[in-house]
Amino acid sequence: MLTIKLITENTDAVIRGLEKKHFKGAKESIDKVLELNDKRRIAQNQLDKNLAEVNATSKSIGQLMKEGKKEEAKEEVDEEVIDIEAKPEITFDDFGKMQFQVGEIIACEEVKKSRKLLCSQVKIGSQVRQIVSGIKAHYSAEEMVGKKVMVVTNLKPAKLAGILSEGMILCAEDADGNLSLMVPEKEMPAGAEIC
Repeated sequence: MLTIKLITENTDAVIRGLEKKHFKGAKESIDKVLELNDKRRIAQNQLDKNLAEVNATSKSIGQLMKEGKKEEAKEEVDEEVIDIEAKPEITFDDFGKMQFQVGEIIACEEVKKSRKLLCSQVKIGSQVRQIVSGIKAHYSAEEMVGKKVMVVTNLKPAKLAGILSEGMILCAEDADGNLSLMVPEKEMPAGAEIC
């Protein structure tokens, strides 16, 4: 009988210990959930505030544009930036091996059997070079003609879709994959060196 009593008392003590331990764990879990919920609520409030600011800025820009105040509207817009993974460093001598020049596109046509390629005839100084570019989704052949663009002129010629390409037209690309031709800021003659 004494053995059963001791076992019962020990069992009760173990159960009470487990209850305290589990209660403590449950309380810690509840506290953590409440803390996370508070952080979520704070983040949601900040997000709502930021969204309200964006909407207000958008309305302000729209109003300025309606009033013909384009310069003020431009100042309202924060400039977007993109960070890309850095390529290995090159030496100044390596960079000096590359030749960049202004080229004027005098003719351009779509490459048959290609969804991406345009073939441009580019005047660079007194020469005309043929350059194939994967920009068809962003520019039509017609709108390319007459543009002055930045060209890498000393790339080894290569065939793209069976057509010889004798250089590379430079473009910038945004986060959504949209391309924009790199063009000189001021009027420059075809063949001007980009340095």
